[in-house]
Amino acid sequence: MTVAERAKAASDDPHVRGEDAQAGAVERERLRKMMLIRRFEERTFQVYTAPGKKINGFCHLYSGQEAVAVGIAAVFQRGRDFLINGYRDHGHSLALGMTCRAAMAELFGKATGCSKGKGGSMHFFEASAGNLGGHGIVGGQIPLGAGAAFYAAYKKTGGVSYTLFGDGAINQGTFNETLNLASLWKLPALFIVENNMMAMGTQVERSSAEKDLARRGCGYAMPCHNVDGNDLDEVIRFVREAADRARAGSGPSYLVMNTYRYRGHSMSDPMKYRTREEAEKWRGRDPIILYRRRLEEKGLLDEATVERFEREIAEEVEDSVRFAEDSPMPDVGELYTDIVSENYPLEK
Repeated sequence: MTVAERAKAASDDPHVRGEDAQAGAVERERLRKMMLIRRFEERTFQVYTAPGKKINGFCHLYSGQEAVAVGIAAVFQRGRDFLINGYRDHGHSLALGMTCRAAMAELFGKATGCSKGKGGSMHFFEASAGNLGGHGIVGGQIPLGAGAAFYAAYKKTGGVSYTLFGDGAINQGTFNETLNLASLWKLPALFIVENNMMAMGTQVERSSAEKDLARRGCGYAMPCHNVDGNDLDEVIRFVREAADRARAGSGPSYLVMNTYRYRGHSMSDPMKYRTREEAEKWRGRDPIILYRRRLEEKGLLDEATVERFEREIAEEVEDSVRFAEDSPMPDVGELYTDIVSENYPLEK
């Protein structure tokens, strides 16, 4: 079922009350998407840590940061916008419409994966959706995001480029060089930091002389904002404002989404650098719980609808695992496709 079909079904839900049923359908679909991302990531954790190693390689989970991905997707215009990301890329891909089957199959390294099984966790791509993929080099995607914005400006498509990176990446030279150039050229770009407070395993206050990361962008003549990255409505408001500004030709914006990841930096991370009390404090501001309560207070959601979402999502994710298990491995001939080959020195 497509997003539009689910929204229509939700608007017909007998549990929904009042005149805001159609608007509530959009909001409920956003909640459902956050729930889907959470379930997908937790199931990925289970498969990764189970005997048999069906998922190999590096794997960086997104649990706790769902409001950022879904908030961007609420503003993202498929067909002319671009999104480029670091290696914590599952949530953004699912938010932009990637199927669980394509995502899980990629984790399994299968030919039916979104990157034909060649990318794994860190390299989810879906060009048809404007998803330019995850990138493993810290900060390496930042200038590429500016390149996508330059394309949109040069071709006058009205598109916007959303470049996602972590708090650790702002210490890379690419951050400074790209924001400066993007501002000079007034590129239609959003530079979005997902500040989960701990680059790999080092807290912001130990790695950045300026603890307020929004101020790190103030030297580039663009709007710089701190955003509550666990509040979906706040994420949507700031992203929409910045995207509208970019489409109008007024240039880039820099947004710091302050959020928290529940899992470690990667699957090998024992998380010895944070306390149980800190984690519990942030659990109290879980983005899914916050948004669910808001919809309930507005009369747009009830327990029966949430239970239905949970059943549907559980089956969708389990189906993706079965699909990945049954899918074939890439053919050996795929070693020689999707690569750049040239002679050096370059010959005419």
